[in-house]
Amino acid sequence: MRQITAVGIASCLGGNHVDCQLGATVLCNSMPLKEILATNGIQLSWTEPIRPGIHGVEPTVAGVCRRADELAFRLSNGKRPFIFFSGDHSGAMGIWKGAMTALLPERRMGLIWIDAHMDAHTFITSPSGNLHGMPVAALLGAGDNKLQCIYGESPILQPTNIVLLGLRSFEVAEQKLLQRLGVRYFIMKQELDARAIKHHLLQAVAMICDSADSYGISIDLDAIDPRDAPAVGTPEPNGISGKLLCECLAELNGDPRLLGLEIAEFSPLYDLNHRTEQLIAKLVCALYGKSSKLNRFFGSDTEGINANSSPMPSSLANW
Repeated sequence: MRQITAVGIASCLGGNHVDCQLGATVLCNSMPLKEILATNGIQLSWTEPIRPGIHGVEPTVAGVCRRADELAFRLSNGKRPFIFFSGDHSGAMGIWKGAMTALLPERRMGLIWIDAHMDAHTFITSPSGNLHGMPVAALLGAGDNKLQCIYGESPILQPTNIVLLGLRSFEVAEQKLLQRLGVRYFIMKQELDARAIKHHLLQAVAMICDSADSYGISIDLDAIDPRDAPAVGTPEPNGISGKLLCECLAELNGDPRLLGLEIAEFSPLYDLNHRTEQLIAKLVCALYGKSSKLNRFFGSDTEGINANSSPMPSSLANW
């Protein structure tokens, strides 16, 4: 049985939907999650959850991020695979900052950001002022003074070391920021087939690994089509199919360059028949579950990708 450290962030303060603060607790106590993971040779070892204090939104989010930073640093430094189940996506500022710090100075981290939104606002550009729409800007060191006070000191991600996938809802100011910095991103188009989505993911990993030694994956569940993942606060139509995303992640199963995974914005009160809860289990199994053979790792070559090249974890075989 493969042991993976799981960390819950029970905070919704970076967004405007309170339900996502319950997500980590529901998953920690979920029997369907445990059963699906066990079938695929995975057992989660849960730490004490990270809970917010009562010091106002911005100081509290900063405190949550510091604790996530410390945990991610220890796990990455100890080369222990991890999964953070974040409430809102602002916790990413701490998680990936900690992982980056653990690799320095010899190694560099890359990040695959799978999200319906760019999350590249600052307090100056954000229409809502919600921090869950700002972590990419903060990680890139492109925040305004107020945002940088929350994020803290360096390190920051180099623009070549992050790629965004699944995008379909964003503002012009965010896009201009990413374009100015030279960040690569893929905007969703309707009816993308499995081959196209896999190609984008493998191309993204190949691009960041040209300049990074290891990488993490951050998934906001609203990247997925709401028919497959209804339990989110900001659903966006025409997302990635849950089944296809699992098939894509299975391509990376066993990659020694993978540091860890973040899954954010699970709002269990919106779930229908535990659909999102079960999908989360399948996403974890796709990336970390037992498989019948080793995947090949592709370097910078993403040509000729076979849509059936990866072994299918058992939880996905009868989707």
